[in-house]
Amino acid sequence: MEDSVRDVWLDCDPGHDDALAIILAGYDEVLNLLGVSTVAGNQVVEKVTLNALGTLTASGLSSVDVVQGQGRPLLRPPLLCPEIHGESGLEFAEGGSMQDYAIGSPVPGKAVNFMFERISAQYKKRGQPVCLVCTGALTNAALLLLVYPEVIPMIEIVLMGGCIGTGNTHAVAEFNIQTDPEAAKVVFEAGVQNLAMVPLEVTHTALATPAVMQRMMQRQTPFLQLMHKLLMFFAQTYKEVFSFEHPPLHDPLAVFFVACPSAFTVRKMRVDIETCSALSAGQTVCDMWSQSQQPINATVAMTVDVDKFWDSMIAAILKADMLSPLNVSIRDSLSTS
Repeated sequence: MEDSVRDVWLDCDPGHDDALAIILAGYDEVLNLLGVSTVAGNQVVEKVTLNALGTLTASGLSSVDVVQGQGRPLLRPPLLCPEIHGESGLEFAEGGSMQDYAIGSPVPGKAVNFMFERISAQYKKRGQPVCLVCTGALTNAALLLLVYPEVIPMIEIVLMGGCIGTGNTHAVAEFNIQTDPEAAKVVFEAGVQNLAMVPLEVTHTALATPAVMQRMMQRQTPFLQLMHKLLMFFAQTYKEVFSFEHPPLHDPLAVFFVACPSAFTVRKMRVDIETCSALSAGQTVCDMWSQSQQPINATVAMTVDVDKFWDSMIAAILKADMLSPLNVSIRDSLSTS
């Protein structure tokens, strides 16, 4: 494997944008997806695990291992998001859900153990840090760092989460961090040398506009129609809840940060996680002007080249379309014609 290829472990709570993060991680030419772990967030962990299995199967990535992770935050009751992602956690316009495509079972055992085994083995094999990409609550990541502190030099972390100012499911907090603030605090203070945060201010610029949808629907295949129905459901709930005319694609941007860091502008700063306040638990306190005198612990994305992102995202979706088992009958007819 060429040195330019980045090994990635994806830790997620598969809802609509997580599904596209999985596809990007699995098909971007500079990424090597080692596995997927799931965590409660968009829905309960059993449902999001089925969503991960369904996404991998539908997109032709069924050889990628899935391990089911934590079903609740470290100290708090679960915080779910059915108003955005539906009762299954990943529903489609016109009915059905990603669970309909789930084949196989997650790897048995505790996620934190499997994550460490796979990450440490790959680190020893290649001598390069594995990038742990987190697009849900940071519960699994925190436990990995606490149970296996020796993993710290073996990993870099990129997370979709947090905000510099206004939150989404809270006035000043973003959903993933709000779900498990204590886990986020562990991750930000663990001493991981390279930790990057892609906040709402950036993800809210990557909108699935009609022009984007038109680029994606280059062929009328079952898989691409499924992707269209996925985004249409997401668009409707985002418009109802947040009044967005077009839905933002949050989670794939964390994967894209690994694949193409030059597409982002960033600032290094101190980020602290509020865990005590009843008013602002889960707030990412971003010290933009270095006023706290605390050591810098994060690279925070400030902007992204949206066109480059969509080029990569659509290319990955079209690669998945070429290998999706949903399209077998179409490929068979083409090969015999």
